[in-house]
Amino acid sequence: MMQSAMTSVRVEMRRVLRSGLLLGMFAAFAFFGLSGPVLALYMPEILGVAAGTDQLNIQATEATPIDGVALFNQSAMQLGLILAVALAITSLTWDTRAGTSIFYRTRVQGLGAVTIPRLSVDWGIGILSYTLGLVLALGLTTWAIGEVPVRFAVVLWASSVVYLVMAMSLGFLIMTLLRRTATAIALTTVLVLVLPVLSQFEALSSWVPTNLLVPGEELSSITVPGLAAVIVMIVCTGVALLIAGKQTLKRES
Repeated sequence: MMQSAMTSVRVEMRRVLRSGLLLGMFAAFAFFGLSGPVLALYMPEILGVAAGTDQLNIQATEATPIDGVALFNQSAMQLGLILAVALAITSLTWDTRAGTSIFYRTRVQGLGAVTIPRLSVDWGIGILSYTLGLVLALGLTTWAIGEVPVRFAVVLWASSVVYLVMAMSLGFLIMTLLRRTATAIALTTVLVLVLPVLSQFEALSSWVPTNLLVPGEELSSITVPGLAAVIVMIVCTGVALLIAGKQTLKRES
């Protein structure tokens, strides 16, 4: 079992390296980390040019350090989140080719022994990519706008990482059920976008994981939604493991 897991980890690392997914994730989050503070800094000028008419006048306040990081996080938790979900989902597409399917079919009995190690690798890549983007955003914001409160940065990192892992786990479960890449990505994206609607219900508002996307400066502000996100992650991963354990590798391409 342990040997299968370690082999699965090595194969997943080779997949993300050779396919360019690892570089793509790092590049995307790095771009968000650099563009967010710049956009916040020049937002008044951009709005001034866009509204440069007598009929329309838009005024924007001077950017604050939190604005620079917030704009990064907005992009990271939208476009970056979709990339991270796609990374987790595509980890289950490797047996669709006849060669790799035959190779694994002769070595493992089912998908359970090789799926969760792959998801763990993808979690690590997602967390590292986001952390890289956040570090760049913090550095550029501090240099160009002002110092970001350390407590705010720590809470933002923790809440965003938990939400990112939860979304990737949700996508992984859906892919385990459907085994259709495009459908799984589309359905997971829709679910992640619709999730904030639950906050409209008063009984659920404090538990909705999307509250992690607008954290305060105290860890207590993310405790309840963070716990909800962790529960969703554990349930999704556990159910995916159970389902994968009953599945077999494909015999045709």
